[in-house]
Amino acid sequence: MPNLESSSPPSGQTLQKALKSLVATLNARSVRYAVIGGIATIQHTRVRTTSDVDVLLTLPQTAMPAMFDALRANGFTVDSPRNMIELRDGGLMTIRFGDVLIDLMRPILPVYSHVLDRAISTDILGQNVRISSAEGLVVMKLIAFRPEDQSDIQELLAAYRGQLDLNFVRTEFATVAEATDHRWQKFDAWVNE
Repeated sequence: MPNLESSSPPSGQTLQKALKSLVATLNARSVRYAVIGGIATIQHTRVRTTSDVDVLLTLPQTAMPAMFDALRANGFTVDSPRNMIELRDGGLMTIRFGDVLIDLMRPILPVYSHVLDRAISTDILGQNVRISSAEGLVVMKLIAFRPEDQSDIQELLAAYRGQLDLNFVRTEFATVAEATDHRWQKFDAWVNE
């Protein structure tokens, strides 16, 4: 697997510090989480640039104030009242570590809970980090389906050719996409390449 040290964008030092500090905070508080997005994709496929940290997590509302205090103590810019409302009501909040954006997302759809359930542990920058499985990333990227997500799906399929649990991907994606959704055709074409 590629590693984060060799894939750092121009703000790579700050991104590495942000990830290390975030993971240390989450691990210390025994938060159930999975790093998703670009950083997780880097661990599964190729070296590519990313400038933010995306995390799927479960965090009860009663634990939010202490978690936000811990994040603030570890160098993050947190607006507790606003971030609590964002995470509680919208399922997504954004904080900062220097110039690095950190998106924290609750699994508000069952598919996201299942992605979180399948998270795996790996070593990144000398720390034990929970990241999304390759199948979980494919599902999430099928849902988002931006151009970079499409490229990532193709890379994940190529890197894990014959090893992915495609039944999981199809079953989970079917909970959010109709059979006529154009993403199915693209996905099937990529699987058959």
